[in-house]
Amino acid sequence: MTRGSGKFKTKRGGGRSFSRNLQLDENGTAYAVDKWSARDKNKSESDLDEEEEEEEEEEEEESEDEIAAPSTAGQPELTRAERKAAKKQADPKKKNKDEEEDSDDSDLVNPNRVTAKSKKLSDLNAPEPLSRRERLAKEKQEAKDRYWKAHLAGKTDQAKADLARLASIRKEREEAQARRKAEAEAKAAEIEAKVKAQGRKV
Repeated sequence: MTRGSGKFKTKRGGGRSFSRNLQLDENGTAYAVDKWSARDKNKSESDLDEEEEEEEEEEEEESEDEIAAPSTAGQPELTRAERKAAKKQADPKKKNKDEEEDSDDSDLVNPNRVTAKSKKLSDLNAPEPLSRRERLAKEKQEAKDRYWKAHLAGKTDQAKADLARLASIRKEREEAQARRKAEAEAKAAEIEAKVKAQGRKV
């Protein structure tokens, strides 16, 4: 028997489908409306609202332009930059807002940002100041060198202790050497005495 052949499972249910686009008529009975037509209707209403808003904004801008530049029949039309300048002169509150925006921009600048500084020709050969890490490493090395110089001169506590220990070790070694020398001499004398004693007997 091949895989997959056999009894098919029948699915129960199949899901529920609700009609979402119901509308009530005059008698209060619900009837289904095509969902696509309802969507297009909503879309067209929102488009109309947007168009009306755009028209109102255009009218406001035109009225502001008329206020900023009074009608001059014989003069040519003003350029866009000239109109902006006229608006700024006419409305000092907007000017203050622009200044506030500029000050906000200066507040938003990152204070940690490092700007590349231009160097003069005379500064190229001058040594650059060390960074904090480099300065600390240099100071540490200099302190180490000073310590070793003092240590070799015998001025540090550790050097003094080492020299005292070395002196006591030297003294012990000299005493041990003198003891060994005395023992060797005693043995030699003893051997000579034995040899003399044997020589007499023979």
